[in-house]
Amino acid sequence: MVLPKMGNCPKCKKLFLQLRDICDDCYQKQETDFLNVNDFLRRNKGCTIQELSEATKVSIGQIRQFILSGRLLLVQFPNISYPCEICGNMIRTGKACSSCTETVNKLNKQVNKTPEPEIKKSYLRVKSQKI
Repeated sequence: MVLPKMGNCPKCKKLFLQLRDICDDCYQKQETDFLNVNDFLRRNKGCTIQELSEATKVSIGQIRQFILSGRLLLVQFPNISYPCEICGNMIRTGKACSSCTETVNKLNKQVNKTPEPEIKKSYLRVKSQKI
């Protein structure tokens, strides 16, 4: 059995027993925020994320987390979009827009290219010395 640890809440910095990723007070506020957002959206399906945030006093970042965690489904809300994590362009799925995702994938391929011949030789030499 794993015992929970003590830690500081990433939202309020209060010391708490880590039964979940945030303290009970922040969790309760987050749940109240979700209920407010969900209730407002049911009554105002055509609102934007900015209007939703202003009306509910819930940050766009928190609303984005509700969307990314699957608690809010954008299929029902055609005008809701949120900022890409990288460039800030408005998107409706994922964490990054297609342009940023493509750029990250290209950079990842460049980083993961096969090693230079000298690095390969060095690796093979070290590997052959192990018995």
